[in-house]
Amino acid sequence: MLERFTESARRVSVVALREARGFNHTAIGTEHLLLGLIGEGGAAAVLAAAGLSWQACRDRVLRVDGRGSLPVAGHLPFTPGAKRALASAVRESLALGHRHVGTEHLLLGVLAEGEGVAADVLTGCGVDAADVRDRAFAALAGIDLSPAPRAARLFLSYRRPQDLHLAGRIADRLDDFGRSVVGDVGECDVLLAVVGPDWAPTELMRAEVDRAARRAVPVIPVLVDGAALPVDQLPGAGRAADHVTVRHETFRADVARLADVVRYAQPGIG
Repeated sequence: MLERFTESARRVSVVALREARGFNHTAIGTEHLLLGLIGEGGAAAVLAAAGLSWQACRDRVLRVDGRGSLPVAGHLPFTPGAKRALASAVRESLALGHRHVGTEHLLLGVLAEGEGVAADVLTGCGVDAADVRDRAFAALAGIDLSPAPRAARLFLSYRRPQDLHLAGRIADRLDDFGRSVVGDVGECDVLLAVVGPDWAPTELMRAEVDRAARRAVPVIPVLVDGAALPVDQLPGAGRAADHVTVRHETFRADVARLADVVRYAQPGIG
């Protein structure tokens, strides 16, 4: 089967092996093949255009799989899912009437393994697998598609000590939706103002929101612990987007809605 693979496609497995060993993993999975694809041939351009970076993918693989405690000596086998992905790559090539299996075919094979770890990694990085598949087919047909919207960068503004834990939970959950939280308001696309009961903005919060306003960054109030929307207390002149209420009992669904609100708060981001 491997004799059909181009030199670039074969190098994908070499990089995948290196990454699996670097993580002290015991087998090469679809997630390692995905890492190999980011740096090789046409698939690298496809994944970059879809919004996936090497570092984001690598960080996500480590988060999903963890790191093994000890290096693994000897041969590393492919997981059953990775074997199916390789076989699917050959089938995709044959179905398209191609005589070779390139990196784009291999990417299609990885995407066909929809329940694999690679699919979880793409979702966690905010990348739409269907969009990647369309882009891979377009690349094979010589069609250049425009880049996907960049994933939103968020800044969480909060000051009550009791909001620290909840803000951390919100940040972690947003990361699961591919929404990265940054530590500097000057780098964000959207500012999330965490508002609790009897909330009043501090001078630091005023400065943060004013700075966002100067950059035309939307401000989304995130109401926690039963807080009401403080329409007259939001500092600065920034655009106040739709607010979102986050309750402990419906936390996952509420943060999912917050991720959707973020998507439409700022043109050009996903």
